Amino acid sequence: MFSQTTEYAIRAMIDITTRPAGENVLAAQMGKSLGIPTHYLSKILQQLVRARVLKSVRGRQGGFSLARPPERIKLKEIVAPFEDLRKCEECILGQPVCSDAGACPLHNFWAEVRTRYLDELNSRTLAELGEFQLRRLATMTSSMRGKLQSAPGMDAYKAQQKS
Repeated sequence: MFSQTTEYAIRAMIDITTRPAGENVLAAQMGKSLGIPTHYLSKILQQLVRARVLKSVRGRQGGFSLARPPERIKLKEIVAPFEDLRKCEECILGQPVCSDAGACPLHNFWAEVRTRYLDELNSRTLAELGEFQLRRLATMTSSMRGKLQSAPGMDAYKAQQKS
């Protein structure tokens, strides 16, 4: 449902939110741990800075961090810079006119799916996604975690296990 760019953006944001608050993370470090090409990830992260969900700091202690608490960042804010959410309003079968008065065969189905999809984007917070991911990693068997080549929150999970 999401483009690869959007998937990368969501994974990166989950990874950032699982780290200690205010910690700056380098795109190269995150790209390596998530298996995302660094140059591509950097462009995604800069787009999220322009969307005001991330902030970036240059220099020795630089990197990317959340622009505000994860409880105040909605999934829609992460998705919107990369997906044309207006497409949801169009007829799923591509008809130029599709309304209750002149509906396509999938009009009612698509109206329900579209409403649920947009409601989820508007209600899910980054904090919820990060908490879910850390719980998921904690409940996995060690052999299952070992099979994961890269996962958001893995660095934070490993750091928790060491302390």
